[in-house]
Amino acid sequence: MKNSLKSYSDLNKTLSTKITLEGETYNTETEDLGIQNPTIITHIYHKGKIISSNKTSYRDILNEPDRDMRLKEIMQRQQHLAIEALKKEKFAQKMTYKDYLKEIKALLKTNSKEKALEVLNEAVIDHPYNPIIVSYLGFLEAAVNKHYTKGINICKESFKILKEYLPLGAGFFLAVLYLNLGRAYLAAHKKKEAYDAFQKGLDIDRKNEDILYEIKKLGIRRKPTLPFLKRSNPLNKSIGKLTYKQGD
Repeated sequence: MKNSLKSYSDLNKTLSTKITLEGETYNTETEDLGIQNPTIITHIYHKGKIISSNKTSYRDILNEPDRDMRLKEIMQRQQHLAIEALKKEKFAQKMTYKDYLKEIKALLKTNSKEKALEVLNEAVIDHPYNPIIVSYLGFLEAAVNKHYTKGINICKESFKILKEYLPLGAGFFLAVLYLNLGRAYLAAHKKKEAYDAFQKGLDIDRKNEDILYEIKKLGIRRKPTLPFLKRSNPLNKSIGKLTYKQGD
């Protein structure tokens, strides 16, 4: 969100502000209509149309010695309140990325991938730099629209977004990103690449039930818990059974 510098003209008695919210530009103009009509009016314009207006009478201060100073203060306050009201209305309509993810996951549980993709197309508009939203979009682009290369590339892009925007919180999201990359590979019938992605996610979060489920569906055996021993070694078998049951 960016605000332009406010400008005030004693001659025209106007105060104007340009504000950008979620990529949309709004022009706010507050004007003193003069002592013949002692009213301060604020208009907010979007794409040349007035979307809101506020009026305040200042008849009660017409004869005050500090009228001009108080008028300017009233105009600034009214301008500020109009902008804050716009922000509140704008952001009240926006779902958080967690709201979207909750809905998407619920749809995926019922195998409603097409509907989940519709929701994601809305989510990515509101949260274009959220790596998890982008990651799910890539997975479903491959799974629903059969745009395999595009979907895989979108999933890969989510890793770049994570690195750029959330460098300190990468570990929290990485497992999910690998999960969706693996799903996109699966949709493209690339089982080996899918397994490799799932395994990387599992290395980060060994209790991730979604990744464990995808690996189980693949029918590919997990790496031995102790790679320096044979898979048939009793120690590998016992530890493997234990960790599989515990998801650890």
